[in-house]
Amino acid sequence: MPDLEKLLAYTALADQQAFAALYQATQRRAWAICLRLLRDPSAAEDAMQDAYVKLWHQAASYRPAQGTAEAWLNTVVRNTCLDKLRALGREPVESMDAMDTPLDPADAAPGPEQLLERSMSHGTLERCFGALKPQQRELLTQTYVMGHSHRELASRSGMALGTIKTVIRRAVIALRECLGEGVAS
Repeated sequence: MPDLEKLLAYTALADQQAFAALYQATQRRAWAICLRLLRDPSAAEDAMQDAYVKLWHQAASYRPAQGTAEAWLNTVVRNTCLDKLRALGREPVESMDAMDTPLDPADAAPGPEQLLERSMSHGTLERCFGALKPQQRELLTQTYVMGHSHRELASRSGMALGTIKTVIRRAVIALRECLGEGVAS
Protein backbone atom coordinates (compact mmCIF):
# COMPACT_ATOMS: atom_id res chain seq x y z
CA MET A 1 0.00 0.00 0.00
CA PRO A 2 1.43 3.39 -0.94
CA ASP A 3 2.06 6.04 1.70
CA LEU A 4 -1.39 7.65 1.87
CA GLU A 5 -0.16 10.52 4.04
CA LYS A 6 2.39 11.49 1.40
CA LEU A 7 -0.19 11.15 -1.39
CA LEU A 8 -2.59 13.38 0.56
CA ALA A 9 0.14 15.96 1.09
CA TYR A 10 0.91 16.08 -2.63
CA THR A 11 -2.80 16.11 -3.44
CA ALA A 12 -3.15 19.15 -1.18
CA LEU A 13 -0.57 20.80 -3.46
CA ALA A 14 -2.80 20.01 -6.48
CA ASP A 15 -0.57 17.18 -7.75
CA GLN A 16 -2.82 15.28 -10.15
CA GLN A 17 -0.53 12.25 -10.32
CA ALA A 18 -0.59 11.91 -6.54
CA PHE A 19 -4.37 12.20 -6.58
CA ALA A 20 -4.58 9.49 -9.27
CA ALA A 21 -2.34 7.23 -7.16
CA LEU A 22 -4.47 8.01 -4.08
CA TYR A 23 -7.59 7.04 -6.02
CA GLN A 24 -6.01 3.80 -7.26
CA ALA A 25 -4.94 2.86 -3.75
CA THR A 26 -8.27 3.57 -2.07
CA GLN A 27 -11.02 3.13 -4.65
CA ARG A 28 -11.96 -0.48 -3.81
CA ARG A 29 -12.49 0.28 -0.13
CA ALA A 30 -14.35 3.51 -0.93
CA TRP A 31 -16.61 1.67 -3.37
CA ALA A 32 -17.39 -1.00 -0.78
CA ILE A 33 -18.33 1.68 1.78
CA CYS A 34 -20.55 3.52 -0.70
CA LEU A 35 -22.29 0.37 -1.87
CA ARG A 36 -22.84 -0.94 1.65
CA LEU A 37 -24.37 2.31 2.87
CA LEU A 38 -26.36 3.31 -0.19
CA ARG A 39 -27.39 -0.14 -1.49
CA ASP A 40 -27.75 1.30 -5.00
CA PRO A 41 -24.89 1.20 -7.52
CA SER A 42 -25.97 4.42 -9.22
CA ALA A 43 -26.21 6.36 -5.95
CA ALA A 44 -22.93 4.76 -4.81
CA GLU A 45 -21.18 5.98 -7.97
CA ASP A 46 -22.47 9.52 -7.40
CA ALA A 47 -21.42 9.48 -3.76
CA MET A 48 -18.00 8.10 -4.59
CA GLN A 49 -17.42 10.82 -7.16
CA ASP A 50 -18.56 13.47 -4.67
CA ALA A 51 -16.27 11.98 -2.00
CA TYR A 52 -13.20 12.14 -4.24
CA VAL A 53 -14.03 15.72 -5.24
CA LYS A 54 -14.13 16.52 -1.49
CA LEU A 55 -10.84 14.69 -0.99
CA TRP A 56 -9.25 16.75 -3.78
CA HIS A 57 -10.43 20.01 -2.21
CA GLN A 58 -9.96 19.07 1.45
CA ALA A 59 -6.69 17.10 1.35
CA ALA A 60 -4.90 19.93 3.16
CA SER A 61 -7.25 19.54 6.13
CA TYR A 62 -5.91 16.06 6.99
CA ARG A 63 -3.98 16.09 10.28
CA PRO A 64 -1.79 12.99 10.91
CA ALA A 65 -1.84 13.57 14.67
CA GLN A 66 -5.61 12.98 14.69
CA GLY A 67 -5.59 9.57 13.00
CA THR A 68 -4.41 7.53 10.04
CA ALA A 69 -4.82 8.75 6.49
CA GLU A 70 -6.89 5.68 5.67
CA ALA A 71 -9.30 6.35 8.52
CA TRP A 72 -9.64 9.99 7.47
CA LEU A 73 -10.31 9.00 3.85
CA ASN A 74 -12.88 6.40 4.91
CA THR A 75 -14.59 8.98 7.12
CA VAL A 76 -14.87 11.46 4.23
CA VAL A 77 -16.37 8.72 2.04
CA ARG A 78 -18.76 7.54 4.78
CA ASN A 79 -19.93 11.06 5.62
CA THR A 80 -20.51 11.80 1.94
CA CYS A 81 -22.70 8.69 1.73
CA LEU A 82 -24.62 9.64 4.86
CA ASP A 83 -25.20 13.14 3.44
CA LYS A 84 -26.50 11.57 0.23
CA LEU A 85 -28.84 9.29 2.19
CA ARG A 86 -30.21 12.24 4.14
CA ALA A 87 -30.68 14.22 0.91
CA LEU A 88 -32.62 11.28 -0.51
CA GLY A 89 -34.73 11.14 2.65
CA ARG A 90 -33.47 7.67 3.53
CA GLU A 91 -31.93 6.30 6.69
CA PRO A 92 -28.62 4.44 6.84
CA VAL A 93 -28.64 0.66 7.17
CA GLU A 94 -29.85 -0.05 10.71
CA SER A 95 -28.17 -3.41 11.23
CA MET A 96 -24.48 -4.07 11.54
CA ASP A 97 -25.15 -7.51 10.01
CA ALA A 98 -25.58 -5.83 6.64
CA MET A 99 -22.13 -4.28 7.05
CA ASP A 100 -20.57 -7.73 7.51
CA THR A 101 -21.61 -8.98 4.08
CA PRO A 102 -19.09 -8.05 1.38
CA LEU A 103 -20.72 -6.71 -1.78
CA ASP A 104 -17.54 -6.52 -3.83
CA PRO A 105 -16.03 -9.93 -4.64
CA ALA A 106 -12.59 -8.41 -4.10
CA ASP A 107 -13.58 -7.64 -0.50
CA ALA A 108 -14.57 -11.28 0.08
CA ALA A 109 -10.96 -12.44 -0.29
CA PRO A 110 -8.74 -10.36 1.98
CA GLY A 111 -5.10 -9.92 1.08
CA PRO A 112 -2.21 -10.88 3.32
CA GLU A 113 -2.07 -7.42 4.93
CA GLN A 114 -5.75 -7.57 5.90
CA LEU A 115 -5.38 -11.11 7.25
CA LEU A 116 -2.43 -10.09 9.40
CA GLU A 117 -4.22 -6.97 10.63
CA ARG A 118 -7.33 -8.97 11.48
CA SER A 119 -5.39 -11.63 13.35
CA MET A 120 -3.64 -8.96 15.43
CA SER A 121 -6.54 -6.65 16.24
CA HIS A 122 -9.90 -8.19 15.40
CA GLY A 123 -10.08 -10.50 18.40
CA THR A 124 -9.27 -7.80 20.93
CA LEU A 125 -11.68 -5.26 19.50
CA GLU A 126 -14.41 -7.88 19.14
CA ARG A 127 -13.88 -9.03 22.74
CA CYS A 128 -13.93 -5.47 24.09
CA PHE A 129 -17.00 -4.48 22.08
CA GLY A 130 -18.76 -7.66 23.19
CA ALA A 131 -18.03 -6.85 26.84
CA LEU A 132 -20.11 -3.66 26.62
CA LYS A 133 -23.74 -3.61 27.69
CA PRO A 134 -26.18 -4.14 24.79
CA GLN A 135 -27.46 -0.56 25.08
CA GLN A 136 -23.90 0.77 24.91
CA ARG A 137 -23.10 -1.35 21.83
CA GLU A 138 -26.27 -0.19 20.10
CA LEU A 139 -25.73 3.50 20.82
CA LEU A 140 -22.06 3.37 19.77
CA THR A 141 -23.03 1.67 16.52
CA GLN A 142 -25.79 4.17 15.82
CA THR A 143 -23.50 7.12 16.55
CA TYR A 144 -20.13 6.18 15.11
CA VAL A 145 -21.06 3.78 12.33
CA MET A 146 -24.49 4.93 11.23
CA GLY A 147 -23.76 8.62 11.76
CA HIS A 148 -26.75 9.53 13.93
CA SER A 149 -26.42 12.53 16.21
CA HIS A 150 -27.08 12.28 19.94
CA ARG A 151 -30.19 14.39 19.44
CA GLU A 152 -31.51 12.01 16.75
CA LEU A 153 -30.94 9.04 19.05
CA ALA A 154 -32.72 10.76 21.92
CA SER A 155 -35.78 11.56 19.80
CA ARG A 156 -35.89 8.02 18.37
CA SER A 157 -35.46 6.20 21.66
CA GLY A 158 -37.37 8.54 23.96
CA MET A 159 -34.33 8.71 26.25
CA ALA A 160 -33.09 12.02 27.60
CA LEU A 161 -30.29 13.63 25.59
CA GLY A 162 -28.04 13.71 28.67
CA THR A 163 -28.60 9.99 29.23
CA ILE A 164 -27.65 9.22 25.61
CA LYS A 165 -24.44 11.24 25.99
CA THR A 166 -23.58 9.58 29.30
CA VAL A 167 -24.12 6.03 28.00
CA ILE A 168 -21.98 6.73 24.92
CA ARG A 169 -19.23 8.40 26.95
CA ARG A 170 -19.08 5.50 29.41
CA ALA A 171 -18.98 3.03 26.52
CA VAL A 172 -16.09 4.88 24.88
CA ILE A 173 -14.19 4.97 28.19
CA ALA A 174 -14.80 1.24 28.70
CA LEU A 175 -13.54 0.48 25.18
CA ARG A 176 -10.42 2.59 25.69
CA GLU A 177 -9.65 0.86 28.98
CA CYS A 178 -10.23 -2.60 27.51
CA LEU A 179 -8.16 -1.91 24.40
CA GLY A 180 -5.41 -0.41 26.53
CA GLU A 181 -5.28 -3.61 28.58
CA GLY A 182 -5.16 -5.65 25.38
CA VAL A 183 -2.11 -3.76 24.17
CA ALA A 184 -0.19 -4.21 27.41
CA SER A 185 -0.69 -7.97 27.71
